[in-house]
Amino acid sequence: MTLRPLLYLLLLFPLLFTCSKENEKRSENTYFGGTIKNKNSNQITLRDYKNTIIDTFSLDATGSFLHQFKNFEPGLYNFFDGREAQSVFIQKGDSLIFRLNTIDFDESLTFTGIGSKENNFLINQFLENEKEEEVFLKFSQLPCNTFRDKIDSIRDKKLSRLKQFSSKNNTSEDFNALATATINFQNYFSKEFYPFARLDKDEIEVLNGLDATFFDYRKDINYNNEKIQNYYPYKTFLRFHFNTLALQEHFSHSKDSTYNNTSLHYNLDRFKLIDQKISFQPIKNDISYYYMIRYLNDSKNVEDFDQMLTAFKRINTNPDNIDKAAKIINSYKRLKPGLQLPELTIINKLDEEELLSSEITKPTVLYFWTANNKYHLIDSHKKAAELMQKYPEVKFIAINTDNISSKKQAAILQQNGLTQYNEFHFKNPLNAKDLLAIKPINNVFLVDKNAKIINPKANMFSVDFEQQLVELLNH
Repeated sequence: MTLRPLLYLLLLFPLLFTCSKENEKRSENTYFGGTIKNKNSNQITLRDYKNTIIDTFSLDATGSFLHQFKNFEPGLYNFFDGREAQSVFIQKGDSLIFRLNTIDFDESLTFTGIGSKENNFLINQFLENEKEEEVFLKFSQLPCNTFRDKIDSIRDKKLSRLKQFSSKNNTSEDFNALATATINFQNYFSKEFYPFARLDKDEIEVLNGLDATFFDYRKDINYNNEKIQNYYPYKTFLRFHFNTLALQEHFSHSKDSTYNNTSLHYNLDRFKLIDQKISFQPIKNDISYYYMIRYLNDSKNVEDFDQMLTAFKRINTNPDNIDKAAKIINSYKRLKPGLQLPELTIINKLDEEELLSSEITKPTVLYFWTANNKYHLIDSHKKAAELMQKYPEVKFIAINTDNISSKKQAAILQQNGLTQYNEFHFKNPLNAKDLLAIKPINNVFLVDKNAKIINPKANMFSVDFEQQLVELLNH
């Protein structure tokens, strides 16, 4: 719904006034709203814990909206501004208002009103976890028992702080359970990641040297927690948990001693474990699709893709997931090194159509960008500019993947301080993204002067990219 600024303030003022009272009695109505500075779009999408869209709200001239729930179900929700998303915990009778600045999305996010204390606690916990990453990497070089003691100590301090907060604010059992789980998932994630983080040992050596009780928490894992199925800490933990679990399984029956995320048999082991551990189909579908797409994007062994697809179909019941995976496989089969780059029509800055092949007259790097990912847009162009200076024999072509006009494309580049050099967009972006399997957006093509594919899955930010450029020139 859209509210004029005056009407919005009139409705919001009594809510904020009553919410400021320490022990205000909750009403029967539940509200959620907010104000976004430097908005990315004119809409906010709200989804429930099942990832079902509840509603889409138009932002007014001040970047604000206000929503009154009907048929309300308490729990976790997710709001999305067109570029970034964050979770919010809403209980019956809440009058929850947030403010944020998209320049520092998570860091600027604050809540006021009934329900704000709980959500400010959760967002502060989220930010604290991000800040602890460097500390964790330092701790992860320690022997396993020392490492465990240190991260368990951090967890215990957080749980103690939560207990004090809960006692002071008389928080609900649902909130206490969610906040406790958030703290524990961070601790569990750190332990699952430990074998991969050691710089001085192979993964098999680390796993074999772990204390027998190191993974004791695993016996208490709920793999089928419907209420938090799309909650970031839960999803992140499960994704890495199955990495480690599958690696242990893979080492038990293979001759491998190091982690290889593109190994067919390792990935098949992971699918088998997902099928064994997870019975709630939406979670099984989500995590198996995540791994399937990662495998397809990372692996160059196209001959193994059909076998992976067969295994994927056995455990994933989402027709869209299966269809997308099959399309990506078909695309990569057309993109094998040595094959000709698919012929596509591009549009230049003068709004003229031309064939992509006509621009490839020497060894070429094709990189892509979208206005929806500002960080990649800027970083990729800066990296390309740096590499152009070092490798003048290589041509760099930037292609926008949005449905966009040449005028709009030029404006976006100008707004971000980027020069318009060898810039194009696709005439038919949906078709082009399918044909070239442009996902993730940082996927880069290396092609020779005849537009033959040398590498369809390069990455400008990888440590060996410059070596790949040298090999491209010598091809």
